[in-house]
Amino acid sequence: MQRHELLIEAAELAGMIDDPNLRLFDATVLMQSDDGKTARDHYQAGHLPGAVFLDHAVLSDADSKLMYMIPNESSLAQAIGGLGIGNDNPVVVYSTDFIAWATRIWWVLNYAGHRNVRVLNGGIDAWAGELEAGESTYPNSSFASNLSTGMMASKEEVLKLIGDGATCIVNTLPEALYKGESDVFYAGHITGSVNHPFSEFMDGNYLLPDDELKQKFAEKMTGERLITYCGGGIAATLNACAARLAGLEDVAVYDGSMSEWLAEELPITQGSEPGSLE
Repeated sequence: MQRHELLIEAAELAGMIDDPNLRLFDATVLMQSDDGKTARDHYQAGHLPGAVFLDHAVLSDADSKLMYMIPNESSLAQAIGGLGIGNDNPVVVYSTDFIAWATRIWWVLNYAGHRNVRVLNGGIDAWAGELEAGESTYPNSSFASNLSTGMMASKEEVLKLIGDGATCIVNTLPEALYKGESDVFYAGHITGSVNHPFSEFMDGNYLLPDDELKQKFAEKMTGERLITYCGGGIAATLNACAARLAGLEDVAVYDGSMSEWLAEELPITQGSEPGSLE
């Protein structure tokens, strides 16, 4: 995948931000707030001109006990159209905090079949222009889905492929979480998976250049297929997008990640994998 197909730099966005066909979204989620305000509160106080706030729940399965799980095809297509996105609309997504909130939307829309979606590299901090207050919306549209099913992995697939030698299953969280050295509920890792923290692909809030990403994956990638996972399917999309930029094509996100894996009491390991150099 070419870099310009996945990422957009602020200078290019500035040149197209007035395009009436553009669909620009602030996909920020604040898991913790220092000032007690929500991500939407911050959006209303200042966002890129014309940007619409995108609530991840809109693109999630409302009937799932887990957060942000992908819905069925018809529900997903209806939700995308409800955001004002048609198949021909160019889409740009950004975040004011963790860029993985934007890469999650990129992954979901591409999975649904939209091929003109890009993430603002650097997030809102890369934007040199003025911000806009208040709330914006787009009129409803119609979206025809064409699922890329290989972009999403199920727990059944992960269970089947552990240790098969042809698949690299990667925990994208910090090493302390991977080893279970944390009081977070999803500490530990899927047995047989390796650790490749998302932070290794970042320079601040910017994704590293493609050649550096390729080197990072060459250090740990084994097999032909890559499946990434994290706590709930968000940070995993950052690694997955980085992998696409590095030239890997057979890449999937395990949507349920540790939230589902632990709930199902599937095999987990604390500490390093036996025989690993970690």
